[in-house]
Amino acid sequence: MIRILARYMRLYKAFFVQCLKEDMIYRSNFLTLVIMDIGFVCVSIILFSIIYGHVNTIAGWTFHQSVILIGTVGIVREMAYLTFRRGFLELGNHIRTGTFDMFMTRPIASGIHLGMRHLSISESLGEGMMGVVLVIYGFIHLDTWSWFIFPLYLLFVLNSLMIYYGFSLIINSIVFWVVKSQELNTVVYFFMETSRYPGDIYRGIGKVIFTFIIPIGIIATVPASALTGRLSPAFAILSLFIGLSFLATGLLVWKKSIEHYSSASG
Repeated sequence: MIRILARYMRLYKAFFVQCLKEDMIYRSNFLTLVIMDIGFVCVSIILFSIIYGHVNTIAGWTFHQSVILIGTVGIVREMAYLTFRRGFLELGNHIRTGTFDMFMTRPIASGIHLGMRHLSISESLGEGMMGVVLVIYGFIHLDTWSWFIFPLYLLFVLNSLMIYYGFSLIINSIVFWVVKSQELNTVVYFFMETSRYPGDIYRGIGKVIFTFIIPIGIIATVPASALTGRLSPAFAILSLFIGLSFLATGLLVWKKSIEHYSSASG
């Protein structure tokens, strides 16, 4: 197990260096993407500031707690681009041109290979950096905290990444039937965009849907809740269960979908 993990880490390092070189070829594009990401996050903060100018809390969340929530979305999204997100954006092209054969014939899981081959450093980098700044800013304005919440926050950020990966696997598996993936990736995009709102705003059937079926009420809400001391033990355990369930379901759906792939390269 350790040898396999070490092998994957070496492969990741090699792909990361290669993808970084590709990104840095167009430095002005790299810089523009970073600035745009920072600008979009600033717009979100301004909108939330306007809303909090009229209310003290949203579903029990104060302004600084919501800042942590927005920052967490940026961190999870940047981690996704550094592991798998860009690969799924390219999946439709690979299937259409037949180059997905390459991922089927290498001694590495196709989903992992696809993600590593298209690591993106520039996309969402600005949002990721702003995310770290916002989480720190929100955290230093909390009234109370304790040291054990830091590893707890990291644990649930990784759990959110696992949910995001499982959800992406499930949605992008449809590409093996429809080939064109732009609309599908729009679904994944809005999955993360709507995660920046507290899961506590959902009630009744909406809470069930956005917790168990489309878990946007978990992605950022649970890590932010852990950091702000709002997370109950029961919901923490439930979140980990949902994370493992989404990953297992995503891997199973991906495996079954690959069986329907037929090379287009002849």
